[in-house]
Amino acid sequence: MLNKNLKQGLVVALVVTVWLGATQAGAEKPVKLGSVAVKPLKVKLVEVKSVEVKLSTDLYQDAQLAKQKGVPIVVMFSQEGCAYCSIIREQFLKPMLRSGDYKNKAIIREVKIDSFEDVRNFDGKQVPSDELSTIHSAYLTPTVVIFDSKGRPHHRILGVTNEHYYGGELDDAIELAYRRINRAAVTKLSP
Repeated sequence: MLNKNLKQGLVVALVVTVWLGATQAGAEKPVKLGSVAVKPLKVKLVEVKSVEVKLSTDLYQDAQLAKQKGVPIVVMFSQEGCAYCSIIREQFLKPMLRSGDYKNKAIIREVKIDSFEDVRNFDGKQVPSDELSTIHSAYLTPTVVIFDSKGRPHHRILGVTNEHYYGGELDDAIELAYRRINRAAVTKLSP
């Protein structure tokens, strides 16, 4: 004999199965299940635009763009095989780019410290990527550093202490750096 909770679970599963079948069959009319009529749900699929976090090999050029736009530069120092780097890239940086909300708020870049390629630093000098991470105190990955256009760090997030709070911390750090940069620009313009 089935207990009451199991019976209710089976009934719910049956209703969902019939509903899904009706929905996939494109039925416009409600499907009868005993005395219950189940309406199919119309679902509109939305295409998600593909974005990539740009790998930076020229922080000097990124800084010039940041200066023109009056925005900070968000740089994630990463390396191959870093699971937390993938989490930051996929769950935070790509959605930020995809949303468009940060287009005029920050330049978002990634530097792979194990690429063995030279990267042009903020001062214009070519530096091996692993040395660049040492210069900017990115000793572990992921390290996200928010710079101004002169290469001065405004905020640094080492690793991932809590995925649930990471987005808020990153967003707050970008907002604070953005305000500081623009407050400094306004101060320079004031008599």
